[in-house]
Amino acid sequence: MSMKRFAALLLYAGFLAGCSSGLVYQRKADPAQDTPKMPVKVAVVAFQNGTEEFTSRGNIFSGQVFNLSRTDINGLSLNIGAAFSVSSLPPGQWAKSLAEDMAASGSFRSVKFMFAPSEVTDEDIVVEGALTKANFTTVKGQPDEFVLHLKALRVSDNTVVREGDVGRSSVRPRNLISGCILGTCAIERIHGYLNGIMQGVFTDARLALVASLEPPPTRKPETPGQDSPEEVINRILGKQ
Repeated sequence: MSMKRFAALLLYAGFLAGCSSGLVYQRKADPAQDTPKMPVKVAVVAFQNGTEEFTSRGNIFSGQVFNLSRTDINGLSLNIGAAFSVSSLPPGQWAKSLAEDMAASGSFRSVKFMFAPSEVTDEDIVVEGALTKANFTTVKGQPDEFVLHLKALRVSDNTVVREGDVGRSSVRPRNLISGCILGTCAIERIHGYLNGIMQGVFTDARLALVASLEPPPTRKPETPGQDSPEEVINRILGKQ
């Protein structure tokens, strides 16, 4: 094993350890198979961090915007209570969770998470990209924003199959943590809310990729128009 690969494994092990007690992505099963199965093997490569370089903006009085790609929210240390303790969502976790979601959907022959494009072996499609927004806010009326910029490449000729943004922007429900007495209750509800956002983003990404890989529909030959009875009679009588 190369030193580079060993260092990456150590880094990723640390990443997993740091997230083990935090948000764990849980895929919501499709009510029915909503897309045809694509006969391709897909590799999802760890995403880059394309978010703005800040951890938080604002203050506890006016509200704050947290960049969950670069920090978690320790509510107790911020004096805003355990109800606002939220796990970070770094780019690597988004990529790994997307790979898990795509694999569980059954829409592809296989899907694997990889650290770098150099690990691709017999995969047909490589999905790479960046987490460009991961804003979680306590500012009243301001939406949370999560955006991925994804590019799907065909390995055989390195052509772009699809490229674009997928994301969610929504104001968090006011009653999200209503009735919670313990901090763990609020944390679980907030993580459930974030999990729902990830489900929506991943569904959009999967359906867009499947649509891009589907062969164009076969055009049916045009059926010649039929002559009206009057045209048939005129043609017999030599009037046409």
